[in-house]
Amino acid sequence: MLATLRKWVREPLVQFMTIAVLLFVSADSFFPRDEIDSPYAIEVDKTALLKFLQYRNKAFNASAAADHWQRLSASDREALITDYVRDEVLYREAINLGLDEDDQIIRRRLIQKLDYITAGFIDDTAKISEQELASYFSVNQNDYTIDASLTFTHVFIDASKHDVGSRSVLAGNTLQQLNEHSVPFEKAPNYGDRFIFHRNYVDRTPAFVVSHFGEEFSDEVFKLSEGSHWYGPYESRYGTHLVQVRKNIPGYLPRLDEVAALVLEDVRRVKLDEKRRQAVDNMIGKYSLHRNLPKAKVKVKDSSVDIVRYSHGLFPQELANAQ
Repeated sequence: MLATLRKWVREPLVQFMTIAVLLFVSADSFFPRDEIDSPYAIEVDKTALLKFLQYRNKAFNASAAADHWQRLSASDREALITDYVRDEVLYREAINLGLDEDDQIIRRRLIQKLDYITAGFIDDTAKISEQELASYFSVNQNDYTIDASLTFTHVFIDASKHDVGSRSVLAGNTLQQLNEHSVPFEKAPNYGDRFIFHRNYVDRTPAFVVSHFGEEFSDEVFKLSEGSHWYGPYESRYGTHLVQVRKNIPGYLPRLDEVAALVLEDVRRVKLDEKRRQAVDNMIGKYSLHRNLPKAKVKVKDSSVDIVRYSHGLFPQELANAQ
């Protein structure tokens, strides 16, 4: 029996098979199949990230992408990895639904499509209560500030037709005439030169007035009182202006009932974004991430971490901890 066993041990085929079995067992121990071969494993390496970076920036230059990668800070690299993982998860989920075949252009469409489908599933669940509406408005009330508005007319003296000296004299004489004759709002077009924009401005905000006349002019006219009196002269880059204000409404913080529709739309958008993020995080929670990147030359708490598993509520914190 012992002699027969020794004879078998000397056989090259037996030796080969024994070595093969040992290698297989060793490989299975060091590289668990459920980790590496799992459809829920994501391999992150520099090649994949550079490819992702080129498609995201729509600039297909490998050298430029590599330079861009080298210039990224540690936090920016982690943000890029987070985006890559999110897209990869959505892409695989779309493939699992059999939406289409592997293609970079279609990949983007599939990600968008799954994002849209996810939003559709959660749309009906994003109900808004009156309490939520009031609470959101209380915290974000300044975002709904009603801008000041001004209704005014002006008499324009064109700088391209009159030099500074004559313009100043003409403005003074015209202002005196306007006030002496109590020239009303609607008669303003009978005086002065034609302006490049409008003669009358109705319920216009400071930003709009600035776009036509400049910031200094806007600051001055929004201080004026309503009535039949004419004020000036005020300068813009186009020339000199004499102004009569019909209505001047200061900016104010509105009540909730005045902007309820806007607040409802914003709260609904915030809730949908949060539910969509949670849905994506739940998908990501099924995947393990295998990082195959050079170690950063910084001191880290645990540099031996090669595989990061994500679970709901922890992503992307675990990713940051693994750097």
